[in-house]
Amino acid sequence: MNLEQVARRFGINPNNLNAKDDGLKIAVKSIKDLVNQMEKRNVDKQTITQVKKLGEFLFAVSDSQMG
Repeated sequence: MNLEQVARRFGINPNNLNAKDDGLKIAVKSIKDLVNQMEKRNVDKQTITQVKKLGEFLFAVSDSQMG
């Protein structure tokens, strides 16, 4: 599956998904939004912490250098 197909499958504008890094950035933004919603709904803190950690991991990967 190419990036355009991935974008269509998940309802993302294909113009916003030009590289795999864009996918990571979209995922990080989505996780931040999810954490905000979870905090408003008083979801247990351990779950929120785990989701935040996943977002931080994705951000670190997207921000990392090769080599």
